[in-house]
Amino acid sequence: MDYLPLFAELKQRPVLVIGGDEIAERKIKFLLRAQAQVQVVAGTLSPALADLAARQALSWRATEFSESLVDDVFLVIAATEDEALNQRVFAAANARYRLVNVVDNQALCSFVFPSIVDRSPLLVAISSSGKAPVLSRILREKIEALLPTNLGRLAESASYWRNHLKTRLTTTEARRRFWERVFTGRFASLMVAGNHAEGEKALQDELDKPERETGEIILVGAGPGDAGLLTLRGLQAIQQADVVFHDHLVTPPVLE
Repeated sequence: MDYLPLFAELKQRPVLVIGGDEIAERKIKFLLRAQAQVQVVAGTLSPALADLAARQALSWRATEFSESLVDDVFLVIAATEDEALNQRVFAAANARYRLVNVVDNQALCSFVFPSIVDRSPLLVAISSSGKAPVLSRILREKIEALLPTNLGRLAESASYWRNHLKTRLTTTEARRRFWERVFTGRFASLMVAGNHAEGEKALQDELDKPERETGEIILVGAGPGDAGLLTLRGLQAIQQADVVFHDHLVTPPVLE
């Protein structure tokens, strides 16, 4: 694994961007969505960035880059076509242990931007570690088509109910089983369909049901051993199981 996947909270944190053209513009829009305090160093700005600066959505310094600018920021992004400048930015950030991304130059990156499917607060990030960005984009488009646009509302509702559940279901195991039921049941279907009031009622009804004290046994056929041939239901059963018994014919990829 070339990179450790992380989600960084940038809210009100200073982020330095060197460059003011369309390349920088794409990165800055992501940073602003994450509520970062964006500081741009560039001789000129693209029309879109100039508009953001005029509305004080970002701060702009029309000066040359100085290594000292890196001292008080959380992240650094170089989005210029000046290779010598990009190298200086990378060296300055690296010397100060700041995470740095030089656009389109993986060798000068200590972090990379993934392709993102945004169903806030639910986020799916896909990265090829900078090796095949087009492949990452294609996978993102496929996942985007699979995930309903209302999925974020489902996550928001779950967040609201979490503290209440702790007083009703006192063990971690009981809460896990509850969420597995509701996320694969009527509550999830109603929320994704936009029927939020009925969805909340379905969750309350599920919470009021007495929890089963007896378990169940599910038999999953592993076929010829190829994990890709497992059915979706079989995969879900394995993932949700408390205990998995298997014989020596089941291959490690299936168990993983």
